Amino acid sequence: MQMKQTAVTELVKRTEEAGLLERGASDEDGRVWLLTVTPEGERRLMHAFAGLRADRAQLAEAFDELHARFRATGAKG
Repeated sequence: MQMKQTAVTELVKRTEEAGLLERGASDEDGRVWLLTVTPEGERRLMHAFAGLRADRAQLAEAFDELHARFRATGAKG
């Protein structure tokens, strides 16, 4: 995502304060924090996922069309 560490830290902090995720230290590496989505976070994520269904379908169609155009020009991939 090419975000600075301070920006990610702030986003995680705000999301944790909102009760959408929990943060815990790794047992294997003290420098690492593990993030877990809370039930409320999962509920909201799924609500957004369902709400954006039409947008996801349009995006998939655009990628399919782009892929077809590349194939038509002889591009490999």
